[in-house]
Amino acid sequence: MIILFWILTAAFMVIDRLTKAAAEANIGESDHIRVITAGDTDILAFSLHKNTGAAFSSFTGKTVALAAVTAIALVLITIYFHRQKHKHPLMTVSYAMIVGGGIGNLYDRIFQGYVTDFIRLFPFNFIFNFADICVVIGAILLIAYYLFIDEKYLKKFAPTQSSEVENDK
Repeated sequence: MIILFWILTAAFMVIDRLTKAAAEANIGESDHIRVITAGDTDILAFSLHKNTGAAFSSFTGKTVALAAVTAIALVLITIYFHRQKHKHPLMTVSYAMIVGGGIGNLYDRIFQGYVTDFIRLFPFNFIFNFADICVVIGAILLIAYYLFIDEKYLKKFAPTQSSEVENDK
């Protein structure tokens, strides 16, 4: 599962870089490209935004601090994943999505000083990128894994207990 983790992590990073490069090459900063609409309301649109903050533009201008926190979190998450004795495929995919997306945005912060966002979701007016999608879906899948699968999966590897039943009479 370690090899799968690194292959998926690299794939998510590459897709993130390619989609951001395509957005920067094809969408102007003042462009608003409508993709899905419902009447006069945009549901999905593309527009370029250079985000120097984190989610919802929080911590704007704190690029160095965000990069440092992200780097530390990614190292800790990766170490934690590697130390897991038994790795379920869903766990592997979840961690790869989180790490791959995190590295994608970390790359932007380090080399550009901002994160390229370009996907707008209305009516909420969220703007995000492929890396953000990876992190959010990875986190949701990881929560689902730990809530519904982890304990059952690990029981398969637990040493068998004695089937003797003690009577407390």
